[in-house]
Amino acid sequence: MTMRIYLAAASFLDEPVQEHDLPAERVFVNASDVPEIWVETESHAVPDVGRVVAFALQRPLAIGFTRVTGTIERAIRK
Repeated sequence: MTMRIYLAAASFLDEPVQEHDLPAERVFVNASDVPEIWVETESHAVPDVGRVVAFALQRPLAIGFTRVTGTIERAIRK
């Protein structure tokens, strides 16, 4: 089941993937008046709201980052 994880204080990092990173199947940036960043993952190891989490892209995409980190604001099962 896919989880959509909304992140607060998110950072996009171009650095090597870490062992504890969760897989990121999709990364979204909504740059509207109320900006939002969310990651979709199939992982079942998502921490609770308020915890810091790190995600890693599943393959190199040459888009300037390989990891996304942030604090979980909310999580929704899709």
